[in-house]
Amino acid sequence: MVRFSFLLACILIVSGCTVVKVKNAEKASKINADLGLAYLMKGRHDQALLKLNKALNLDPDNAKAYLYKAELYRRLDEKEQAEKFFTKALAIEPDDSSINNNYGAFLCANKKYDDAFKYFNVALNNPVYPDRGKVFENIGVCSESKGNLKVARKNYIQAISVNPNLGSSLLAVAQLDFDDGNVDSASKYLIYYNRVARQSAQSLWLGILIARKLGQTKEEASLSWSLERKFPKSRETRLLKQLKASGKI
Repeated sequence: MVRFSFLLACILIVSGCTVVKVKNAEKASKINADLGLAYLMKGRHDQALLKLNKALNLDPDNAKAYLYKAELYRRLDEKEQAEKFFTKALAIEPDDSSINNNYGAFLCANKKYDDAFKYFNVALNNPVYPDRGKVFENIGVCSESKGNLKVARKNYIQAISVNPNLGSSLLAVAQLDFDDGNVDSASKYLIYYNRVARQSAQSLWLGILIARKLGQTKEEASLSWSLERKFPKSRETRLLKQLKASGKI
């Protein structure tokens, strides 16, 4: 009886140690995955890969490490590798909104639109997912790429309603409205954009076009100066110079 108790105690102790080791490994894996993501965001791909591999060695079920690794290979334009690691991440966490959103964006970028929408819809199944606005924005981008401009605008508006500070969605609506001939609406959304985001070559160029349509010559001149000064090598600056050369400005 005494011996039995001793063996049971040993089993409990060993089991407890195993649990601690597993938890420590999972914690260390998460730390390394987060470091890998930090390196990835800085463009330090070699260091990112080292940390992500270490994370997966510590915990082969770390779905986020697979997601970050997929994103790394996506940025390196190694599509097959990216696809492989997205798939591994989803195999572990099939309902994770972040993984589904990122995989949907990857599929959309590769013109697999119908498949992309399926994953976006899974991402939206979580009503408290903090980046729901980004999911709607991605659906907008995907719909626009597919040529469904009305659906695209609807989702950009939905993205803005969820997160009014999504500058890319605001600018997208402004551009769509301008292209559709609705200059006043385009101007309104561009104003909203300028309140929450930094000027870009695209936003300045759109502002120039809007100012021209509205006859705002001083605003057009000011925006033209800003575009040439801030983004001298941009496509928009080349277009501006072409207009000037043709005498249209």
